[in-house]
Amino acid sequence: MSEPRRHNWLFIFGVWTAVGVLLSLQTYISLSQMPDSPRAHVVLWVAQMYRAWLWALLTPAVFLLRRELVRRHPNHVVRFALHMLTALTLLAWCNIVRLWALNITFGWWRLEDYGIDAIWNMLSARSFIDFYVYWIVVTADYIRYLVNHKVQTDLREEQLQTQLVQAELAALKQQVQPHFLFNSLNAISSLMREGERDKAVEAISLLSQLLRQLMANGGKQEIELWRELDYAQCYLSVEKVRFEEKLVTSFEADEECLNALVPTLILQPLVENAVKHGIAQRRNPGRVRVIAQRLDAGRMRLEVFNDPAEGGRKADARDSHGIGLQATRARLERAFGPTHKLTYDLSNPAGCVVTIELPFRTAGAASQLN
Repeated sequence: MSEPRRHNWLFIFGVWTAVGVLLSLQTYISLSQMPDSPRAHVVLWVAQMYRAWLWALLTPAVFLLRRELVRRHPNHVVRFALHMLTALTLLAWCNIVRLWALNITFGWWRLEDYGIDAIWNMLSARSFIDFYVYWIVVTADYIRYLVNHKVQTDLREEQLQTQLVQAELAALKQQVQPHFLFNSLNAISSLMREGERDKAVEAISLLSQLLRQLMANGGKQEIELWRELDYAQCYLSVEKVRFEEKLVTSFEADEECLNALVPTLILQPLVENAVKHGIAQRRNPGRVRVIAQRLDAGRMRLEVFNDPAEGGRKADARDSHGIGLQATRARLERAFGPTHKLTYDLSNPAGCVVTIELPFRTAGAASQLN
């Protein structure tokens, strides 16, 4: 017998034993006015326990019968009639078996000593409890079916919702990837037009390195922060070939944050925007700075700074709602819901900053949750 089935049997046996004890107590209290007879009390107690254990044996069969009747007879009237016939049959069968078992136990009743009429006359109104018990068992199995059906339905809906979110996250990630590839190729194209063939070759080599890293983790929705920082550094290296000393980069990360999980390519559009809307619009050198900090209450903060554009050009609303920020916000919303925070200040004269706060989770903790 498999472990779950054994547990089911033990549960059914335990429930019916408890019911038998309650029936014994109820019988003892109701007959307490009878002359004190220890043997009579023992017989009544054993009779009630036999009834309970008999129903412990019958319960799985009644469960199976209810499901078979549902499967074979869609008509409710037919099912009700068959249940009524079964209830009456079990009423007679349970009483006969119980009397027979009491005879074996105490030796005071034998089937051959009594006719059917005599047995019928022995049945009191209390004996019809088996008739009611049958309907209680059928009802309990139906309620159990409804509860299981509800749980299974909720589970399927949750799985579908999870799959939908995964699909949306994958689509958003795929939306980000071609975007930065286009910008990288455009930068390389500019180098070629300017006759900077050696720089263009170096940029192609760095871009190839970045693509290899992305392909190695292509199917992952989340990666460790240190890998994400590698992506960002590799992308900025491509841009640095183009902008040379005009692009100054720095990365600062708390050591405990390096193994924290973050959505793949979550920093990519932010550093890309920092270069496109900040550094590329400057004549003087400008900085792109990435900071990762562990916060209290199980959270972490990622910040991407860049020096502002020069020549009076500032990031406007259209820039701030470009594909990079939109995709980043949508991915964070689907991955973390209300537990994430994304803020930006793109027009500050001291520098633009995009800040993300999200739950701090490491790969080990995430696998334990799964």
